[in-house]
Amino acid sequence: MKFSFVSLAAVCLVSVSALQAEEPMLPQSLGPVGGYHTADGPRGFLKPSKSIKPPVSTSAPAPAPAVVQSPAADTRLRRLVVVSGTMSPEAIRDTILACGQTRMPVTTAGGVSAPAPMLSDLAGLFGSTVDEDTKKKVLDTVRKGMGSGAKPQRVEVVGWLPSEGVMAVAVYPES
Repeated sequence: MKFSFVSLAAVCLVSVSALQAEEPMLPQSLGPVGGYHTADGPRGFLKPSKSIKPPVSTSAPAPAPAVVQSPAADTRLRRLVVVSGTMSPEAIRDTILACGQTRMPVTTAGGVSAPAPMLSDLAGLFGSTVDEDTKKKVLDTVRKGMGSGAKPQRVEVVGWLPSEGVMAVAVYPES
């Protein structure tokens, strides 16, 4: 009986040592030593050889164009936005940006309506380079066209989208 027990113990020791030689070492607890690496080699988890990164989006969102107060010297008037002076600055900015994407030459917002004679008078100004003279002609045309009511109108430029050639004009009722 001793022979079989001794031989069984020997077989177990040989198989355990063979398994330890084939399998890689698993990370051990660090114990009282504070770091992952010591002078005799790494003690904790090793840095992976590859890292998985999320896919890179090829289409980055386009930044919103800037709404400015005055256009560049070579800006051409392509579209006109006529808004009510009672609209908030954020609403006016959103309207200007939305009109930059359309093909309509004149857009009205905030309860303002553009009469047909005013639109025909403005038609000759589209495509021209914007300078002080063109700006004055646009403001005068809108003032005349919108001033047909009982109260005179005050008109001023409230913003530009130079990359699209969009000019925004606010109409304020005066008492």
